[in-house]
Amino acid sequence: MYHSWDSQNAWQRQILGSNRLYLNRHTAEKLGINDDDWVWVESHHGKIKGQVRLQTGVNPDTIWTWNAVGKRAGAWNLENDAGEAKKGFLLNHLISELLPEKESGYRYSNSDPVTGQAAWYDLRVKITKAEPGEAEESYPQFDNLTPPANLPKRPAILRYGELFRRNRKAAGPQSGNNS
Repeated sequence: MYHSWDSQNAWQRQILGSNRLYLNRHTAEKLGINDDDWVWVESHHGKIKGQVRLQTGVNPDTIWTWNAVGKRAGAWNLENDAGEAKKGFLLNHLISELLPEKESGYRYSNSDPVTGQAAWYDLRVKITKAEPGEAEESYPQFDNLTPPANLPKRPAILRYGELFRRNRKAAGPQSGNNS
C-alpha cells in the first residue's frame, strides 16, 4: 500500500490499514520502548508520532518504515476512524524539501538527482517514547474532509467484486457461469 497505488484495495486494507515504525529490539530497550508503544520521531524539520514494532533484524542505528499509508480522515472516502487516518503516518513531515543553504545562498533539492525521489534514506532523527495518557493515534492529525454529497454511502465491510457477483447471480445460468 503506497500513496494511492493500492489504497482502494479492500482486501489489502483489511489486512493492514496502517504502518509501523520498525526499531531494533536492543535500541528500544535502551530507550525504554516496548513493542506496540507510541513514539515521537523528530528531525530538524518536523515531527511525527507512530506505533513501534520491534525487530532484531533492523540496524541498531536505524528506524525503518514504509511511507504513505497515512491518509487524512475523509480522503479516499475513508471513515473518520479508519486505520490509515488514526494510525497511519507519513514521513513527509520529517523531511525538508531543500538542503541547507550554500555560501552562495542557493539551496539544492533534497532528492535523488536521478529519480527525484525524496531523500528519506539519510535523515537523522530523535526517538522518544510518547507519554502515558497521550492519544494513541498518529501525528499530525488534520480536520476530517467531508465527502461530496453525491458519493455513495461507504460500505461497512469492503468486499471487492460483491456487486459483480450479485449481478452475475441475478442473471442466472445464462450468464456463462459454468461453475
